[in-house]
Amino acid sequence: MNILNVSMKATVGLAVTWMLVAITCSAMINPNLPACSLNGGYEESYLQEGDIMLGILVDIFGLLKNAQETFEERPKNTFLSFSSSSFQYYRHFLAAIFAIEEINQDQNILPNVTLGFHIHDSRANERKAISMNIRPDIHSSFYDVLRLSKEFEKTASTGLQEAELTYRIGLFLTKLYFPLFGVSYGAIDASFGDRIRFPLFYRTVPSETAQYQVIIQLFKTFKWNWVGMISSDDETHQKASEEMQNEIKKNGICVAFLLRIGGKDVRNYHRALEKIRQSNASAILFYSSLDIVMEFLFDVTLKNSSVHAVWIMLSPLSSGSGRLYIDAINGSLVLLFHHENIPGLKDFLYKANPLGFPKDPFTAAVWLRLFDCYFEQASPKPSSNFYHICNANYTLKEYENFGYDVNNFRVTYSMYIAVYSVAHSLHAMYTGKANGTNTFYSDKVTDGLTPTELNQHLKKIHFRTNPGNEIFFNEKGEVLGNFDIMNYNVFQDVTGTATHVGTFISSQSPGLTIDKKAILWAPHFNGIPTSNCSASCQPGYRKAFAEGKQICCYECVQCSEGEISPSPDMENCIRCPEDQWSNERRDKCIMRLVEFLSYKEPLGVALTTTALVLSFCSAAVFCLFLKHKKSPIVKANNQELSYILLLSLMLSFLCSLLFIGRPTKATCLLRQAVFGIIFAICISSILGKTITVIIAFTATRPGSRLRNYVGTRVPKYILLLCTLPEVFICALWLIISPPFPDYDTHSATGKIILQCNEGSPSAFYIMVGYIALLAFVSFFVAYLARKLPDIFNEAQYITFSMLLFCSVWISFILAYVSTTGKYLAAVEIFAIFVSSAGLLGLIFVPKCYIIFFKTPVSTRAHLI
Repeated sequence: MNILNVSMKATVGLAVTWMLVAITCSAMINPNLPACSLNGGYEESYLQEGDIMLGILVDIFGLLKNAQETFEERPKNTFLSFSSSSFQYYRHFLAAIFAIEEINQDQNILPNVTLGFHIHDSRANERKAISMNIRPDIHSSFYDVLRLSKEFEKTASTGLQEAELTYRIGLFLTKLYFPLFGVSYGAIDASFGDRIRFPLFYRTVPSETAQYQVIIQLFKTFKWNWVGMISSDDETHQKASEEMQNEIKKNGICVAFLLRIGGKDVRNYHRALEKIRQSNASAILFYSSLDIVMEFLFDVTLKNSSVHAVWIMLSPLSSGSGRLYIDAINGSLVLLFHHENIPGLKDFLYKANPLGFPKDPFTAAVWLRLFDCYFEQASPKPSSNFYHICNANYTLKEYENFGYDVNNFRVTYSMYIAVYSVAHSLHAMYTGKANGTNTFYSDKVTDGLTPTELNQHLKKIHFRTNPGNEIFFNEKGEVLGNFDIMNYNVFQDVTGTATHVGTFISSQSPGLTIDKKAILWAPHFNGIPTSNCSASCQPGYRKAFAEGKQICCYECVQCSEGEISPSPDMENCIRCPEDQWSNERRDKCIMRLVEFLSYKEPLGVALTTTALVLSFCSAAVFCLFLKHKKSPIVKANNQELSYILLLSLMLSFLCSLLFIGRPTKATCLLRQAVFGIIFAICISSILGKTITVIIAFTATRPGSRLRNYVGTRVPKYILLLCTLPEVFICALWLIISPPFPDYDTHSATGKIILQCNEGSPSAFYIMVGYIALLAFVSFFVAYLARKLPDIFNEAQYITFSMLLFCSVWISFILAYVSTTGKYLAAVEIFAIFVSSAGLLGLIFVPKCYIIFFKTPVSTRAHLI
């Protein structure tokens, strides 16, 4: 059945509720049909006729029922309760009437049409809300459907919170294939954003999803990554708190605990307090009903508990909480729906009394319970003699400090714009805008009005309220999420403050703006409270996570050498660029110390000096030999080869200077090739001198054919043939894979070593290997000629020099492989010095000694 099309003409399916826009009512009510009323003498609805009727469902009084009540029969032994929360609900009720009266007086909205209303009190009970209907026949048939519904029988119970009430009603109607239609001013459950299950549902308050964004941004602003959560022990808050917990975790924030409090077991409070004491989470988020929160905080205050926490409360439980004078609430942050002013509503709320609304059973009931009195003109006389006639001076202003707040319109504003949203959608429906005209249909409402038709206009509305705010619904049927952050504090003189410290606007990015300096934290906090599982990792350290623990619990480990963490709480260190290195604190990269074998450092100075001295010695010997060139000792064993050898040794000492200083392209190309060719000439010269000794001795034998080879031609050929392969190797090396300037960042910590990359290590070892081959051949030949008759024993000196040469270069190869950095060049220079000095000393020093000190020995006569 379609409960929106059961009356006479012009049915409008609509109702606005505390947590739900209900369903139904009609225009042009038949006066013959009696109004619904609640058993027990108190009428549960307020009816005011109009051309178009709005059905409004609110929660003013709580319905306490017998524990044995079921849906099989009408309730028995029920009575009503009026709590502090009822004040704000009553204010919502008056705001709806105020909005309807404004619309009826406004000629720009629904001109010539009067809005009426039928307001029901659901009493926070889903069965009462579902059975609310303007016609008894509908009520009866609908009640039969409820009685047959197993789903609803299973979920019905007392003490349900408003959000849970809304969701169960919506879910139940969906199960029965009744689309939930209307505009809610308080339903925040994210499930209602599902346009498949609830395609006709709208709300003028932000959903829980918007609250998740505020809370997460709030935690990030104060760098709280280890938070606690407290939820009341009911199905709705448990479900919502678990969803929020998941959203918090998705954003890298850890939940230290999720506690359930409330119910009949008072030990829940004790266990919760003990858990909070043991935890190092200072930020505690409440997701609970207001009465349970207040009971818990009272318990904290009375026990003088040493709980140091920042309580964070959400808008549903604090939207009308008034002044909270509890010591434990000091420094708390309360998230409220954005405050908006409604011009004229404050005076309307002050003037509200049973005389002003003579047909209003709700206002009469409020006066009856608050002042124990009644007005004979406005309500029937109670049967009990306990009540008296009201004094005209009684006003609700006396209760302004106890919940009847007329200054902060938050959820009340949502009710206000909910009524206006319906009015604007009706206005759009009954104007000729759809046909391109501006004519309003004065024949009022026609038959066949359906929720789907009204929905087409409701989802497109975009209007500006009297306070000046733009109102429109997004794709999920929600208005924009705007929130205020309030800071609550209580002082020793029992006065309290609620300071506005921040705002969240979902349409902006970032949405949260907060004034940290305006927040007054609890006295036991020194500045902004910290709420972290682990201490913040300072720059230079990274987080090291332990297996089995949440990501917010970690250890701080210093970054490795060459890595930095410039910001606090970094999960991974950043490696420095190749030319930079980490400083001692590992928080920034600094330029590496550039290192190479410099002429300015002691080692470079020593090697340079040694090279020059040895080169000078070689030059001096060369000059000495030139001076005594006619001396038999100089002429012996090929005078020209001696000159070539001395010049080569002098150049070998000088070529070591190519290994000192900043490597350049030219020095890298030349140094190994020059070294190789010069040493090849040296060894080839020695080999030529040795072969000359052998030829000279052998040629003296009778009949020897070597007489033809005696002279200077053979040694020159030997020198040329032995040197050319080395020249070829070096040339091929420089062409195919030439050495180039390079740097080494791995050998020394924090340093960048400038060096020459040999290009092809194989070419280098081939070059050195060829020199070694020549040296071994020279050593072998000299060893064979060591006992040949020779006045100056040159073959023996060559043998010793080659033995030294081979020993040095074998040691060099071993040292070269294991040495890095600038000392690699130093090792090669040292090998050049020792091997060249060995040749100079062992071959030429004995001859110089003879020239200087044994002059008679070097004469021709002595030789003959």
